[in-house]
Amino acid sequence: MKEGNSMYKSIGILIFFILLSGCGRVGSKDNSVTTFGKKASGDLEFITVKKSHFVSTNTQNSGYYQTIIKTIHKPDIYASDDQLEIASNYSLIENNKHKEESKISILKSNNEVNSEILLLLDLSGSIISEGCSTPGSTCRQLINSTMQFIDNIVGDANSNFQMAIYYFNAKKEIMPLSKQTEFPTGNATLLKNSIKQLNNPQFIQQYLQGYENSTNLYGAVKQSGEKICDWIDCQNKSSFEMGSVVVFTDGRDLADIISKKDMLKSLKDNIQYYTIGIGDADNKTLIEISTKAHHFEASQDNIQSAFTDAYNNILYNSSFYQINYCPSTQEGSVRIKIFFDDKTNHIRAYTKEDKISLNNLDLRCDLPLHPAR
Repeated sequence: MKEGNSMYKSIGILIFFILLSGCGRVGSKDNSVTTFGKKASGDLEFITVKKSHFVSTNTQNSGYYQTIIKTIHKPDIYASDDQLEIASNYSLIENNKHKEESKISILKSNNEVNSEILLLLDLSGSIISEGCSTPGSTCRQLINSTMQFIDNIVGDANSNFQMAIYYFNAKKEIMPLSKQTEFPTGNATLLKNSIKQLNNPQFIQQYLQGYENSTNLYGAVKQSGEKICDWIDCQNKSSFEMGSVVVFTDGRDLADIISKKDMLKSLKDNIQYYTIGIGDADNKTLIEISTKAHHFEASQDNIQSAFTDAYNNILYNSSFYQINYCPSTQEGSVRIKIFFDDKTNHIRAYTKEDKISLNNLDLRCDLPLHPAR
């Protein structure tokens, strides 16, 4: 009987190790899939803003097809080396088949983007208490930094960026810093003149004093998204419009007009939120508003640097891409998907399927020449 028990015990131990070994293999496989899923991208998503259309060139029977996309959840690792600009990362899927013979070229295209930016400034008591004309004060640093930010945003004559400037404090509603900045404008002089009002004691006394004892941060963030959606079509992901909110604050919500939960629920998927926190700012909440990659903590001495970082991120995230291609299929109706595969960083994305009709011509493929990468 003891021998029988010993035998059963040995068999049980053997089965246990076999199962353990098998579970380990399955777990390893699943983990690898999960890891790839997480890396696959920061959930990179392609939104087609202009469907495939034929672009003819000067030579007879020559040209190419073009699709224009914008990206959602663009990986931050691409900020220094944008893999979305490298044609070799793309391939064409024609009628559900990969076709290596097809040709593709890529061009980053900012000029098609209409980008509306709302600069939202905390002008509660802690900001204005030292005086905006006092050298070295937070308000003085804020004035200098926003002046440079304006030059960056609208200084380029070819830029499609426009900006409005609003402020918040204890008031229930966010307020435009001036009538001229109530709606987005590309006029740098109007934007700068509104900022210069902070040097005027009469402006401070008339509009800011008496409202400095509280901070309606949550309400301000919610309303800023609603403002942007008055200017762009927030429901249409396929539009040539982008919206950004840049929040500057040194505090936390004290007004309790709306809850943090309601504020976070109000954030719009197709608006980029950037936050700059200094001093006693509630950086934890600011990170939740902006996602960690778009939050910038600053000291009183480097506010300008934080605004520059915000500008660089706005510029990076506002890029559209022209995907120019010639299919290898030569006639009939072709269902096209464009497939992006960055094997180094394990990031993939597809466009939605698009149909093109070929006219049975001997079409010469003349892709536009772009800088090789």
